[in-house]
Amino acid sequence: MESIEEIHKLIAELSFAIDVQLDVLRALEKRRSDARRALNSRLDPMARLPVEIASEIFIRCTPDSPSPVFMEEPLKLLHICQLWREIAVSCPSLWTSIQIEPVRPPDPDLHKASWAWFERARALPLSLSLHGSMAESAGAWLTHFAGKIANLKLHIVDDSELSVIEEKGPFPALQTMKICSASVDDSENENSYGFLFISSTLPILSAAPSLVECTFESVQYLYPDDHSEPRMTHTSLQHLRLGIPSPGPFSFNSAGILLGLRLPALETLHLTDLDISPEDLISFFADSGSASSLQALHMDISPVERSEWRLSTNLLNSCFRPLTALRTLELFNGPERDYIALLRVMRAQDFLPNLQRLLIHGHFDKPSNWKLLLDTIVARGLRGRRSLCSVKVISVTVPTKTDLPLDVLEALRELVKVEGMSIYVGTISRNFV
Repeated sequence: MESIEEIHKLIAELSFAIDVQLDVLRALEKRRSDARRALNSRLDPMARLPVEIASEIFIRCTPDSPSPVFMEEPLKLLHICQLWREIAVSCPSLWTSIQIEPVRPPDPDLHKASWAWFERARALPLSLSLHGSMAESAGAWLTHFAGKIANLKLHIVDDSELSVIEEKGPFPALQTMKICSASVDDSENENSYGFLFISSTLPILSAAPSLVECTFESVQYLYPDDHSEPRMTHTSLQHLRLGIPSPGPFSFNSAGILLGLRLPALETLHLTDLDISPEDLISFFADSGSASSLQALHMDISPVERSEWRLSTNLLNSCFRPLTALRTLELFNGPERDYIALLRVMRAQDFLPNLQRLLIHGHFDKPSNWKLLLDTIVARGLRGRRSLCSVKVISVTVPTKTDLPLDVLEALRELVKVEGMSIYVGTISRNFV
């Protein structure tokens, strides 16, 4: 009978032999894996491409704002094979954009994944889209990478969310920012909007001194009737979009933020809700110095209860005439009387002297008004004596070209043919010229 010592010895010998065989098995598995990888590299077309081309293919397959929460590109590329992982990790451009959405229950690995994501972008500028609760979406990683963020999109629940982001700054490299009301994303009502205080919005603009373009979408501003706080000056902001004026349903987006801003470099302004007085808009242009810098103005002038916004001759002269650098004027959804007043004032040579492009969308159907349009175009664009070179009039009440006087239509066509002007007159779907 074997002694206890001999049994212990046998167990040790067997354990050693097993370890040796396991080492042999692992080595064989590694060789098999290497052989499979070598075979894949021969069969996989991606392996025969230069790394630069393979990287470009990966970039084109990646969504504009990929999310680490969902297994989509570029994360999916890390789990295909070793070759694809190496290509993906070595391509910083794949990791410059990310969309962060809080999950339920909170995932502690989300911030870790966000940190690793942006680290792969190396020195490239970053694009970030944050949804839901900023306190949950924006972790310490945001403070760490704040200096590299060039594009920022925020879907906020209320104005307290903006202070959470502002505290993670400053954002010295930020070029574009879009702030949306998260309630709109969750609502079936297209005309829903969120409420913000002007005082809660200005700090985040201050934290982005290099900001060039800013968009507020479906945001309504709250401000006291005796708003008298000094305006905040932002010297870099060139393009401000308070909603996007366009044909179609009225878009709610407050112009109230203009009461708190001075924008001396402003070149483009979109307005979709004229909830400030004409005097306030005139004051904004004058105090900002933007009257001499503004080059494009896009306004939704849908009929509103406030009669002071009717485009009378006096209002046009006081509000629009100072915009001496304006090259593009687009007006949407306005009543015919407003457009008639504009065309009459435009015949004066010193009214918007540098205007090159005019777009009118709304009611425009009386024969006499089409004659006025022709006279205005001739006065402002004929033979290069004036700057106007592009006119687009989309009438929602002109079903057929027979509603346009024939002599006016022929004259407009002659301007296109002889003078080289760009003229569009008709409906959304058809240009009768």
